[in-house]
Amino acid sequence: MVKAFYLCSFRERAGKSFLSIGFIQKLKKEGKKFAYFKPIGTPKATFTHKADPDVGFILNTVYKTDHPYDHVSPVSIPDAYYVDLIDASKKGEYLQTIKNAYDEIIKDVDYIIIEGNPSIRRFIRTGLDDVSIAQTLGINELIYVSIESSDNCIDNFFFTKNYFEYRNVKIFGVLFNKIDFEYIARIRELSEDHITKYKIPILGVIEKSVELFSPRVNEIKEQIGGELINEQASTGLNNLVETYLIGAMNAQSALKYLRQVKRAAFITGGDRTDLAMAALDQNVSTLILTGFIQPDMGVITAANKKGIPIILSPSDTYTTMRNLERLRPGIQEDEMDKVLNLIEKEIDWNLIL
Repeated sequence: MVKAFYLCSFRERAGKSFLSIGFIQKLKKEGKKFAYFKPIGTPKATFTHKADPDVGFILNTVYKTDHPYDHVSPVSIPDAYYVDLIDASKKGEYLQTIKNAYDEIIKDVDYIIIEGNPSIRRFIRTGLDDVSIAQTLGINELIYVSIESSDNCIDNFFFTKNYFEYRNVKIFGVLFNKIDFEYIARIRELSEDHITKYKIPILGVIEKSVELFSPRVNEIKEQIGGELINEQASTGLNNLVETYLIGAMNAQSALKYLRQVKRAAFITGGDRTDLAMAALDQNVSTLILTGFIQPDMGVITAANKKGIPIILSPSDTYTTMRNLERLRPGIQEDEMDKVLNLIEKEIDWNLIL
């Protein structure tokens, strides 16, 4: 019988693709026969090609399979406007499509990694939520992924536990992911009193990795529809960005903030030469100039000397920042070894395999 690792979460952006990549590499290393499955993929845009970028990345890197895309991710539902686009009356058709693909992909494997919906609440109106899918596939235990670095993690765990019990499914174990370092000790303390006492194991506590969970400049450029204006610094598109700073003050005030952070994306208007030059003197990963305003040549020259890419944003500062808030940084191909090392170190595989 196939053993399923169904990854689900209460909160969105819990790192299920990251965990899937880690699980795939671990099972591959152990010589196990396995498959990867994402029942419902999310295309990058509502009216574009159906491909889920995370699924595409996994298929092109760690999970190269003979199965067609439609077996790995049989249903495609866009993130935006999906309520208008998905007809709840087709629930049975969608679930049958998922079941048919699942039955094909689990042939001749011992394990299957299932990447669930963005959250257990998503698609519940249409009956395509994680619990409904799991029950259709004959799976009655799911791995709960928690990402809160606060005591809210316990409230959300209990909500999920009670909800699952009401719907006759169980939590196989809890995986804490992307946890702030300073909160890890508290997580372990809370777990003993509020989770493991219910005979639900803690499968692992994974610290939030700046390198793995921070966006690259190139991802930021794509997210805001920006344009690189200094090709000489194009290698800087691989720079990590740990934080965003908006420059809307005088240069002296900006320096106070710039000196407190590292690897920042500094966002300001193209006509603010004073702020741009101040930022270039500090540890920034990129300059984002809003309003599509070309900067002074002195700014470009200084950026080229330091290899710092300058991105022109077509939007105003507020809109640019709102677009960046929606960015979901992805794992890069050159980070696979780091993912495997973290997954092996922090997850108790004796409880899983």
